[in-house]
Amino acid sequence: IIVRPALIPSARIAEQVSSAPVPTPVRMPTAAMEITEAAKSGDGTIVNVGIRTTGTFKCPDCTQKFDTEKSKQLHWKFIHDPNRLQEE
Repeated sequence: IIVRPALIPSARIAEQVSSAPVPTPVRMPTAAMEITEAAKSGDGTIVNVGIRTTGTFKCPDCTQKFDTEKSKQLHWKFIHDPNRLQEE
C-alpha cells in the first residue's frame, strides 16, 4: 500500500497553515507608558500575579486590596455578589 502525504488530513492542514499569510507585527508606542500605582498589581511572586496587595481596603472574599472603599465595593459587586445575574 502506498500512502501519499496529500491524502493524509494532517498533511493538508500543515500545507494550509504554511501557506497562510504572515501578519505584520504590532508596533508598540515609542513614548514611555505611564502606569499609575492604582493599576499595578502583584508583589513579584507567582501566587499574587494580578492580585493587588498594597491597598488599604481589603475585599472580605478574596485577597484583593483597594485604595478606596468605593473601588472595593464595586469589585465585590461585580465579582462576588451572589445576587448578580449569572450567565446560564
